[in-house]
Amino acid sequence: MTGTADEIACIGAALRRTANLVTRVYNAHLAPAGLEVTQYSILRKIQAGRAGSASELAEIVGVERSTLVRNLARLEKLGLIEVRTGAGRRQVHALTEAGEARLAAAAPLWHEAQTALVERMSMARTTAMLEELTALRRAARSGTASG
Repeated sequence: MTGTADEIACIGAALRRTANLVTRVYNAHLAPAGLEVTQYSILRKIQAGRAGSASELAEIVGVERSTLVRNLARLEKLGLIEVRTGAGRRQVHALTEAGEARLAAAAPLWHEAQTALVERMSMARTTAMLEELTALRRAARSGTASG
């Protein structure tokens, strides 16, 4: 592509449209397990145990803290997670037995969605796209830090 930044499609709008479509694919596959892709992602990150607080979990998941808190409240209401006391006054989240079971039921459904998308694009294009998205996130982070 040549030209100026003003002559190409809005990156933000293109990403939102794409994210909405991809989300629908994952949600359709995960529906039998009673989860949406955002919930699945949060449960997987909680299961991995890498977050020492809700703020850290929000950063790992890649959502605003307020969005994460709303999702955590839903997951807790469903009985899939529980709040525990962490280091100091921090609250950490852990999967309940029901959460472990729901995540186990959803994993093969997530895999089906992932495989369907990768097969439609090819492994090479998927890998290249993920690398480009990483570069875009870096550019966005540096833009917000200096702006």
